[in-house]
Amino acid sequence: MRLSRPVGSWFAGLTLVLALLMGLGAFASGFARSSAQETQTVRLTGWTATPEEDTLLQEVINDFQAKFPNIKVKYEPVPAEYPTKLQTDIAAGNVADVFYVDSMMAPDLMSRDVLLELDGYMSEAGVKAEDFYPSLIQAFQYQGKTYGLPKDFSTLAMVYDQDAFTEAGITAPPTTWDELRAAAEKLKETFGGPRIVIPADVARYFAFHYAAGATVLNPEATEVTIDSPEAQQALEFYYGLYQDDVATTPADAGAEWPGDALAKDLGDLVFEGNWVFPFLQSNAPDLKFGIAEMPQGPGGKATLAFTVCYCVFKGTEVPQAAWELVNYLTGPEGMAKWTSLGLAMPARPGLAEDWLGQYQEREPFLLGGEYARPWQLGPGGQKFFEDANAEMQALFAGQQDATETLKKLAERAKTDIQLNQ
Repeated sequence: MRLSRPVGSWFAGLTLVLALLMGLGAFASGFARSSAQETQTVRLTGWTATPEEDTLLQEVINDFQAKFPNIKVKYEPVPAEYPTKLQTDIAAGNVADVFYVDSMMAPDLMSRDVLLELDGYMSEAGVKAEDFYPSLIQAFQYQGKTYGLPKDFSTLAMVYDQDAFTEAGITAPPTTWDELRAAAEKLKETFGGPRIVIPADVARYFAFHYAAGATVLNPEATEVTIDSPEAQQALEFYYGLYQDDVATTPADAGAEWPGDALAKDLGDLVFEGNWVFPFLQSNAPDLKFGIAEMPQGPGGKATLAFTVCYCVFKGTEVPQAAWELVNYLTGPEGMAKWTSLGLAMPARPGLAEDWLGQYQEREPFLLGGEYARPWQLGPGGQKFFEDANAEMQALFAGQQDATETLKKLAERAKTDIQLNQ
């Protein structure tokens, strides 16, 4: 009997403790629900584009806020020097919660561990990597993890003057390198000078590099392969068009860039992206131009995919709200509206059919999304891009030949690009 009272007291005490804990749990749960209803502010930044794009983005943001009334988006566009401003803000720890990252810059930031990993959020929301074109989502993945979702993209394609082609007797846009060379010669013979415009820029040359079957790094990213025999063939073909005076550069033609040369009737064939449309519509409204996929090389079809993602700063204080914004902007509804102007293409294959219904003439750009190579070279790729262009300019200036250029590109790559061990 002596044990009955202590046991009873212990049980009563335990009951009291459990009741208190349950009450505290209910309070905590109610507090969490109350907190969830509080308005959170998500800062969003990126570079400014055209006034039309800025207006449309604000409309998409307004749509998001209507669906998520407890999330306020503070849009802070950067008018100039965006990469520099972004790097400075990241270093200072006061970068926006959500921001644009170009595919070339992405590896540098991913490898520095300053971006929030999104795989867990994606899984919970039912978002899959397969929802996006492979070359686009892969640009924002590092060591098996995802750090950004592509908001749109463009590929390179041939943009040509239809009347000039007709006058030169070119009945169809070239589909191979041999046909491209033949078209270049016909255009020169007809108009008395080179009419294909190519820049001394790896952002155009690499489409030919990959079409030859060449690479920059081996699949494991442990070795530089940019100076392979396939690369020699590609560079000799690309530069050979200029060297043999059947192609010219924008500067030699008197233009600022290839699209400008086409608009000013200083060239008849260029290799550009979807961004050429608004420029030509504004600067050459009467020009009848056509679009065709990039010519196939010895290694098959190839083009470059230029893309930008929305990502989240790892140090954000509002990770869930930031994710909700990223998910909406890159989701079917937000992306469909964002790309409705036709200035960029949807990064989701599931939106391709509806987009083509509006912009059928741009199909070659979209077709390239199936086989495009990401505009990306791993950590250090941005530095290599700058150094590689200096070597390309030396080649076009006649200061070195293709063999020497490839040798120097390999040296630059080994210095600039972070290889896997």
